[in-house]
Amino acid sequence: MIKCTVKVCGIVNRAASVKQTADGKSFVAFGLSVAIPTTKGDAVHINISVAADNADVASLVEGRRVAIDGILKIKGAPEKRQYFNLSAERLEFDPVAESGIAGNMEFRGTICKDIVTPTDKKGNKYLRFSAYSTDKIGDEFYSVFVRFVRFSAAIEPFIEPKAKIEAKGELRVSSFNGNLDFFCKITELTEYKKLTL
Repeated sequence: MIKCTVKVCGIVNRAASVKQTADGKSFVAFGLSVAIPTTKGDAVHINISVAADNADVASLVEGRRVAIDGILKIKGAPEKRQYFNLSAERLEFDPVAESGIAGNMEFRGTICKDIVTPTDKKGNKYLRFSAYSTDKIGDEFYSVFVRFVRFSAAIEPFIEPKAKIEAKGELRVSSFNGNLDFFCKITELTEYKKLTL
């Protein structure tokens, strides 16, 4: 599970239309193209599917720039891609903000093997590792990998390869060699224990 409280700024690339949920509730759906910076200084574009309870359909035309506050869910997809679904809580038309995604991440997943405590330029050790969240789409499972850093050298007993964790922190999204790079600066880190009845 990757759920992010974000502000997203981009350009409408699929005009808005009114749709209905399975229980008959109406909502406005549209597509958003968002530029993600790369390490080379240019950008790659991702597509986000947006759903809003209250939005002016006529204003959400292709090519219009919008900023959206809401909840972004990121799920794995075939060919190392991702699905982005944004539940909009507030829309701003023609913002001056740069295109991109900023906010905070809530993550639940599994730690990889690369747990290290390097030293920064000031001689302070910090914790760094990667973890993945897996989603089932049809009969297949797909993962999204996130890089984590916490500016403390402490390693709790549960921090080990294949351990299940829950983490919260500041989200950063960039791109390297055509692949998206998700990064989280940890503010909370706990062991995930599935509740049993």
